[in-house]
Amino acid sequence: MNILFYGDSNTWGFQGDQPQVRLAYEKRFTGIIANRFPQHHIIEEGLPGRTICIDDPLDRGRNGMETLPMLLQTHEPLDLVVIMLGTNDTKIMFGHTPMTMRLAMERMIRLVQNTDAWSDTGVRPQILLVAPPRMGDIERGTFYGMFDAHSAEMIPEVSNQFQQLAQQYHCLFVDGSQVAAQHCCDFVHLTAAEHAQLAQLIGDVIAQQFGQ
Repeated sequence: MNILFYGDSNTWGFQGDQPQVRLAYEKRFTGIIANRFPQHHIIEEGLPGRTICIDDPLDRGRNGMETLPMLLQTHEPLDLVVIMLGTNDTKIMFGHTPMTMRLAMERMIRLVQNTDAWSDTGVRPQILLVAPPRMGDIERGTFYGMFDAHSAEMIPEVSNQFQQLAQQYHCLFVDGSQVAAQHCCDFVHLTAAEHAQLAQLIGDVIAQQFGQ
């Protein structure tokens, strides 16, 4: 089974305490899942700063809606697409709300489910929608000013909105907000231990749906 993980810096393995060093693959949640399911082919497509649908004026190429069609066709055939986006959409400068983030994610889901996104096979993969992890005490973090308390407060409601979307579009769902970035200096990025918690949540859903 081919599984594409599409996400942002937490999927990529950014370390808040060591930003110059990417977290080792075997410690990232994707690598932990790959070790748990060696029979599956895990494809990692994480990019720091990636949004659901916003063009970031400070970082080019971060619009997740723009790059996803290319990546779907690059890696097809796919059996499962795991989407974990939303953290960067809560940045102050974007002015998003949980509802507008839901509308954006709805369009992303429909894009994946649209057979026009697939070059030859026309086969639509299952989608696993993962709500973004919660932030820690962002006002003490190194990214305070880029994110604020309102950014952190949005995440639980975003999770509720995404869960409703998953039900509406018959997607699998994991509440990633059960995991919080509480132990690194920016309070946005997950530590190795927190990656392991997220991997357990996602891996359990994969096992339940597709077997060990």
